[in-house]
Amino acid sequence: MKSMKKASVQELLGLAIRSEIDSNAAYSGLAKRVSNPLLIEKFEMLSYEEKKHQDVLEKLCKVLFPDDEIRIPDKADPFLLPSIVISPSSSLVEILYQAMKAEKSAEDFYSRLSKRFKNPQKKMLIYLSKVEHSHLTMLEGEYTLAQDFKDYAEKDIDKVVT
Repeated sequence: MKSMKKASVQELLGLAIRSEIDSNAAYSGLAKRVSNPLLIEKFEMLSYEEKKHQDVLEKLCKVLFPDDEIRIPDKADPFLLPSIVISPSSSLVEILYQAMKAEKSAEDFYSRLSKRFKNPQKKMLIYLSKVEHSHLTMLEGEYTLAQDFKDYAEKDIDKVVT
């Protein structure tokens, strides 16, 4: 796809839903992969919020296109909304870096998409953009911790610093 300008609102919303589904799965998987209880909670919270975003976007599609089935692509667009790709050999630092890129892309995507709408949908998309920014900010902190403490993913905080 590459271009938001040429894509229809319906296509862009389908793409956003795909991105939220993929992000939910990635964060849910990360919560199961790490042992640090605080990190588990943060990934579970991110997973929960991404699922809520999916629900909101699906409701928006039903309002805007009541006679159409929601079309969700099989894959996300790596240029507009890159996915978090996790392999068994991926380090936490690598995964968090990808997650930050994904959240920044989502923030920008919703901000740009909001320009095609009037309120209340515009406000909702701006809200999603700001929530994605809050995810980015949290992940930046986790990224710094993961860089500074190599076993951050595996241990509780009292064991990381001792």
